[in-house]
Amino acid sequence: MSKKNRAKAKAKRFGEGSAKPIVSASTYGVGATAMPGGFVRGSAFASSVPEPARGTNARGQRELLVVDGYNIIHADTRYERLIFDRSDDPYSHDVYDAARTALIADVAAFAQGRYEPVIVFDGAGNVNPDRPNLPQAGVRIEFSPTGVSADTIIQRLCTDAREHGRACSVVTSDGTVQATVMGKGVTRISARMFLGEVKQVDADVEEAEAAPDIKLTLGSRLGGDSLSKLAALRDSLRS
Repeated sequence: MSKKNRAKAKAKRFGEGSAKPIVSASTYGVGATAMPGGFVRGSAFASSVPEPARGTNARGQRELLVVDGYNIIHADTRYERLIFDRSDDPYSHDVYDAARTALIADVAAFAQGRYEPVIVFDGAGNVNPDRPNLPQAGVRIEFSPTGVSADTIIQRLCTDAREHGRACSVVTSDGTVQATVMGKGVTRISARMFLGEVKQVDADVEEAEAAPDIKLTLGSRLGGDSLSKLAALRDSLRS
């Protein structure tokens, strides 16, 4: 598939109107009713601001991309095989360190300047649940504090984004997270869709690295007769 066709496929999957918000009675409870303007009575988003447009808003803020860290790590062997991998730090007790590093790199490549990415990890069970939330590779990292789940942090980020007129997408395949945050202004990218795009980026890199260096010299663009005439002219100038 050419890069142009891949770009079209990506736009179809992740572009304007491609990711559909999940708004239903099952999300908001029995008796939820639609209201003018796209709101749902009784939902967390009722009487809030209208659905923000996807992309960069009037304040110059890019669409927020919230990644459910450990949910994605356990969704594919790409990351699961790195759990307990201590090759970079054999004395580390953090079994998820290598898997998190790989996910951070992939999220940075996926965002590619379009999104402002943030990965949320559940702090429970980590060696240091109160570790600083320092950005890496342009990706914001958030560990939920002790006693607070990652789901709660994801919900807060999505709600804040919507209230400030900012589009937000969540990368997760967790049904609980979907039911909590999937509403107007919040769209979902499944683990399968995310990983499919990441693997395509890998394929593009491998293709570029495997391509031989092509040097378009004058000789490579001229036919045999033209080359003969050029050689004769060169010899006459030398004599």
